[in-house]
Amino acid sequence: MKYFMLKQWVRENSGRKGLLERVLLSSAEAVFLFQDKTCLVFHYKTSSPLLYFIQSGKEQTQLGQQIWSYLNKAELYAVQIAERDRIVTFSFRHKDIYQNKIEYQLIFECMPPQGNLILCTLDKEKLIIKDALNKYTYADNPQRQILSGLEYQPPHTGFKPQAETVSFPLTVKPALEGEPVLCNSVNEYFMQYQSLVLAQKELQQQKQTLYAKCRKELVKAEKKLAQQQIELKEAEQMQTWLAWSEAVKSNLHKIRKGDASLTAVDYYDPAMQTITIPLLPDKSAQENLNFYIKKYRKAKAGKAKIEEQISKTKSDIDHLKEILSSFDTDKWRDLSLEGTQARDAVKQIRQGENLLKLTVSEDWEILIGRKAKENDLITTQIAKPADWWFHTRIYHGSHVLLRNFHKKEPPAELISLCCSLAAWFSKARHSENVPVDYTQIRFVRKPRKSAPGFVTYTNQKTVFADPVDVSAAREMLISYAG
Repeated sequence: MKYFMLKQWVRENSGRKGLLERVLLSSAEAVFLFQDKTCLVFHYKTSSPLLYFIQSGKEQTQLGQQIWSYLNKAELYAVQIAERDRIVTFSFRHKDIYQNKIEYQLIFECMPPQGNLILCTLDKEKLIIKDALNKYTYADNPQRQILSGLEYQPPHTGFKPQAETVSFPLTVKPALEGEPVLCNSVNEYFMQYQSLVLAQKELQQQKQTLYAKCRKELVKAEKKLAQQQIELKEAEQMQTWLAWSEAVKSNLHKIRKGDASLTAVDYYDPAMQTITIPLLPDKSAQENLNFYIKKYRKAKAGKAKIEEQISKTKSDIDHLKEILSSFDTDKWRDLSLEGTQARDAVKQIRQGENLLKLTVSEDWEILIGRKAKENDLITTQIAKPADWWFHTRIYHGSHVLLRNFHKKEPPAELISLCCSLAAWFSKARHSENVPVDYTQIRFVRKPRKSAPGFVTYTNQKTVFADPVDVSAAREMLISYAG
């Protein structure tokens, strides 16, 4: 973002003050939520980092995991920008439990190739790094290190600010579609620019990347099918290989190394006609026999298997074509999961078809994992941040997911039913008053390299529920829909 725009933003917000409630971090942004229900949003994981204030809503207050809890109740009292570079500093003061004052400096480095948020403490006029969203050593950046405990050193970019002025209203032209938006402040401009330009460009890039992966997988699947069909034709020559191997076996004494063919009687032909069998000139008679015996055995064992593989490959091709057709609509967004490969998308669709589902309405659907891999699929791939997740406390059991298609508050009866289903699909099936935890999926984490089905979670509530089986649940849902 241009320096003079950032400088104008600082002018607009230099008088901002307030008590910080908490700091939330998601995969794309950091949000500082203040007690007056305003949010300071930092988009740092982009080549065009920016920031803006916004009135908080549920999406901001439940954005991601909480970080830097020691800043809770800290007071923002100053906002400044460096004179020579795109570095915005926020000054906080905080009292610890002993009523000692601690000075914090939050430094937002908003220059390409990617922004960074660095939290420092003020110690004898030195800024000591306490934490940073992006840490690195001299191995990553020969000019400086960003590590906890080190003194903060500003970057050396050779940047020279341009003396420009801001003229209002500012115009934001959407990257893809829509009417231009006029803004009467830089804060509003940054907010609209993120929504209408950066987010749309990122979405378009995701779409192009996933489409290219799906096309690549489709080409691979079609080549695989062609090869399998060749193998099937060979497998269908099982009787030919058997007849040729028997003819070679009966004429071993006639075959010499270097012979290109053998003319012999076909013992599997009722008319006992002669056949000409191609030989491998560089192989001995026994090696030629072994060659045809091997082809016969492979064909005999492989025909059914190849037919099964062809059926599976054709199914994969159909699924990939279905995925590619979804790019003409907004349905492709359901596949744009971070790290998803096209083949994983096909696998996800196939596995998702086998899940135990209970349809509630156009707003809600219940998914139940009956084994560890299904639990992982439901929780880590299918679930969206607004969905609700249920699992028995103490007892081993299934993951139950209440899909929230339109981001509504779940009715109490649906919460109760999901808790009862989680109790039924657990080791406590035959008990009463089973403790069940539930939370939004945004608070569920799968530790790296953990076993299938294992997760950790926070912000949960606990309900004591009596187990309810699927049949009873379906009847309850009928009455609920009615």
